[in-house]
Amino acid sequence: MKRGQLGIIEFKYFIVGLFIGLIVIVVVVGLGSSGVLPFKIPLVC
Repeated sequence: MKRGQLGIIEFKYFIVGLFIGLIVIVVVVGLGSSGVLPFKIPLVC
């Protein structure tokens, strides 16, 4: 396995993890704001 391929694979996993993390954060904040979850996360915008 060449060294160049490793960086591409790691980058792909990093991007996938970033998207999954963003989706999870949006879902948790959305549920918290609508009162489904017992805690509320203030949005800093």
